[in-house]
Amino acid sequence: MKLITFGEIMMRLSTPPQATLTNNPSFDVNIGGSEMNVLMGLASSGVDVSMVTALPGNAFGRRVTQLLKMHNIDTSSIKYQGERIGVNFMELGFGVRSTSVVYDRKHSSFNQSGPDDYDFEKIFEGFDWFHFSGITPALTKELEAALLKALEAAKGRGMKISADLNFRGNLWSFEEARKVMSPLVKYCDVLFGYEPLELIEDNKDIKDGLERNPDADTLKPILDKIHEFYGIETIAFTQRTVINSNKNSIKGVISNKGEITETAAYEVDILDRIGSGDAFTAGVLYGLIHQHPAEHTLKTALGNMLYKHTITGDFLAEDIQNMSDILDGSKEVKR
Repeated sequence: MKLITFGEIMMRLSTPPQATLTNNPSFDVNIGGSEMNVLMGLASSGVDVSMVTALPGNAFGRRVTQLLKMHNIDTSSIKYQGERIGVNFMELGFGVRSTSVVYDRKHSSFNQSGPDDYDFEKIFEGFDWFHFSGITPALTKELEAALLKALEAAKGRGMKISADLNFRGNLWSFEEARKVMSPLVKYCDVLFGYEPLELIEDNKDIKDGLERNPDADTLKPILDKIHEFYGIETIAFTQRTVINSNKNSIKGVISNKGEITETAAYEVDILDRIGSGDAFTAGVLYGLIHQHPAEHTLKTALGNMLYKHTITGDFLAEDIQNMSDILDGSKEVKR
């Protein structure tokens, strides 16, 4: 099974937890992006993967390419054009102070690309699975059109298609995201999350008014309707309860056309939560690719996600199959 994805890779400049963006004299540099983060986990677990993106043909672009190659991610479909890589400035939260992000990505190489820059019919030759996130169509209308072109090519080749809805309020409104993502999701077989997505009955979205982490009995009829209306085989997501910026409680859920599997909620101490959702996505995709039972897939994916909270940087590059015992792991020293 060979998987390919399409999205932006960015440079993250982050403060240490004890500093803010307004008073910090220096920044830690990390490279990441939702789609790339997923590939890092899969590649480290033996899955053949490839990245489609656009990067500047300068030292920053070369740094990213070298990083991908070092982690066994194919880079043959990367376009080198434009002059800059997107940047996000991140203030890491602590205690009552939340993590915050300032984007500087508007004129990046990827943001300036469009459908004419990517020959997806050729790019997808030999691949079985296409994964994307809701971040890409939020960036520009040209990238929304490029993503649609990719989905049409993937569907035409009979590839499996997965999407992480991945709403970013700094990029677009919730209403616009629902409107744009809904027709794109109709191409998908696997879905991460259930918002932003339209599910209209009697001129109202039936998900409006849901509490933040509804229980399985409340969600089941909604998930059943998503399965039926959008033709989705698998829906996976997590439910996160924020205790403070450094401690959360998280549970995992998978719905397979009427059958819901869920974990207990696990508390996790947070060193860096960026990319933890991508670690969960990678874990679920790994389980689906290898046709693991839902319970094992979910346990491994949530273990991978919890483990990412203990690692600084945007991605987790560890073998996913080793994460199945994280939920039951001892805190004793391993000798």
